Amino acid sequence: MAKPYYKAPFDFKRFFEKKELQKISLQESISQFISVIITTYFQEYTFDDDFGSEIWESDFDLLVNTNVLKERIKKSLKEQIDTYEKRLAKVNLDIDLRENISESSKKVRLKKFLKIVITGVIVKTDEPYSFVGDYYLAPLSYK
Repeated sequence: MAKPYYKAPFDFKRFFEKKELQKISLQESISQFISVIITTYFQEYTFDDDFGSEIWESDFDLLVNTNVLKERIKKSLKEQIDTYEKRLAKVNLDIDLRENISESSKKVRLKKFLKIVITGVIVKTDEPYSFVGDYYLAPLSYK
């Protein structure tokens, strides 16, 4: 029998009521975990200081050359996914650094964000895999 994958965050109310938790597919589970890697800063995870993302290290370093920043983040994410997400093989990353103008409360703000596209092959099923995520920089937030 295939092992179940559960949606995060867990619904602890349902858990304590002994109701079934929401299950997700293998692809969704991989995407959840990749998102955790991306949004975790180094040394945040108590049991492994090396787990996390370079994004946090460069989050406020917006003066660095765009191409250098993209390559640094790409290299780090590739290493992290290769190290921690063993359900995925032949991983390929594409990172695009974009800018977005937001107008709120009489202020115009220019925000940079990363568009991250990850492709690969699911080891267990040999199926193609794809992940797309947008993450704002300085401070990091979700789009």
